Amino acid sequence: MVRAFAVCLTLIILGPCISGCVSPDDDSKLISVDKITISPEVLLGAQFQTVEFTASSSMSIHVPYLVLDEESGYVVNSTTLDFASSGTQSVEMLAPSNFNMSYFLLGEHGREEWPMRATNQSWSEWFDSTDFEDTRYTYIEHSVLRANDSTYTIEEGARHSTGIIDGRNVFEWLEIFADPQTGYNDRWGPFTLNDPTYMRAANFMQGELQGMGYDSQVHRYWISDFSYAVNVCGYKTGTMYPDEWLVLGAHLDIAESGSPPGGGTHIGAHDNGAGVALVLEAARGLAQFDHRRTLVVCFWSNEENGYDGVDTWIDNIPSGVTLSNYLNADAVGTNWPGYYTLVVDIIPETDNQINEQWPMVRLAEWVGSNNNDIAEALRLGREIYNTEGYASMKDVDSSEQKRQSISVHESQRGRSDYERIADQLGVVSMDFGSLTGGSDCYHAPCDTLDTMIDMMITDNATGVQNLVESFDLISWWLFNLAMHLDETPIYNES
Repeated sequence: MVRAFAVCLTLIILGPCISGCVSPDDDSKLISVDKITISPEVLLGAQFQTVEFTASSSMSIHVPYLVLDEESGYVVNSTTLDFASSGTQSVEMLAPSNFNMSYFLLGEHGREEWPMRATNQSWSEWFDSTDFEDTRYTYIEHSVLRANDSTYTIEEGARHSTGIIDGRNVFEWLEIFADPQTGYNDRWGPFTLNDPTYMRAANFMQGELQGMGYDSQVHRYWISDFSYAVNVCGYKTGTMYPDEWLVLGAHLDIAESGSPPGGGTHIGAHDNGAGVALVLEAARGLAQFDHRRTLVVCFWSNEENGYDGVDTWIDNIPSGVTLSNYLNADAVGTNWPGYYTLVVDIIPETDNQINEQWPMVRLAEWVGSNNNDIAEALRLGREIYNTEGYASMKDVDSSEQKRQSISVHESQRGRSDYERIADQLGVVSMDFGSLTGGSDCYHAPCDTLDTMIDMMITDNATGVQNLVESFDLISWWLFNLAMHLDETPIYNES
């Protein structure tokens, strides 16, 4: 059969900010974009806001973004507005953080099924595909604009400096941890009963979490007669399932003197000041909302020398409490949009079967590509992982190839605290990371913020600009994943 959908008509409504695509094939069954108006004319990116939909006939409108449900008070992962006749409905919606367009799907009144794009495909690619021809719905696109903080220039990261959370704020947190004058460096343990440098950093993070609204605690666990592990954890009790915990984390310690392969570091900007800063920023945004499950944010000690921090925390989980999912950030930031791969590991991988954790892979890709223009990078990352393997991204410096890639995959080699939670508790866990073993500054004195900035220089942007964008991508990714997993956890079915 010859498909009549070959021609896509772009209609302009309410000025240049809205357009749509309709099929001339049996278009009586399709909703024309001139039957719907959306207000405001331009959405504010990276913010929740009231969006008003006015329909001039019966229809359904699917909103594929986070929505704050007025009745329950919880954030839901999407919603469908049903119009039995003409009228107006509104939602409190989070506009995409890093797309200049949002997309809404238009179908007949009462429609419940909405075939969707592939998770590593953009909306525009989906609408141009032959698969979309068979969906029998139309779509409308609507402009999004994210404001810039005028305090900064574009080269300093102004494009990612506003919203509920932002990458520029992550950068400034990392500046604090990477500044030798702050006193937060040399976080090597602690191995003894009194490590004032480490405790000063732990107390700082406890205060930050407490100020966000978490029940923030410093946990001290004896690991020998002469040493203890120290974790900093914040708790925000869930109002529906308080005994099921969704956990975000990063390790607080850095590689001590003598650590292989680089001999240790006094700063540890990449490993793991960046992970701490990213989790702090995601936690800041998440604290502003109620959650079904208890939200836990933890910064672990002793990751670099035996996982004592996370292990002792696991041993002391209260009776009756289970973990739903765990999200980790370790040695991350020097990656997309730079020339290094952003590596997103998902475990447990239990018996060498392919795609045991495919639901989490799909969710991660969907969340990332729904808010950022990274579909092509995701496809390249999947190709690199499948053809060249894990080491080509984490242990080999391939930046001269200028590959802007993001690999989301089920992993066979967890290398941080998430491995302990996955292995000991059977919890589906995820880690955001980038080049480690292939970097000359891995566990070395040159693991500084300046080194990260230098690594992130590309042909078309400064190192700071790219690093801020990287931080923005990952902090928003953590935020959106946590919101999705609060509503619908992904349990280990392997």
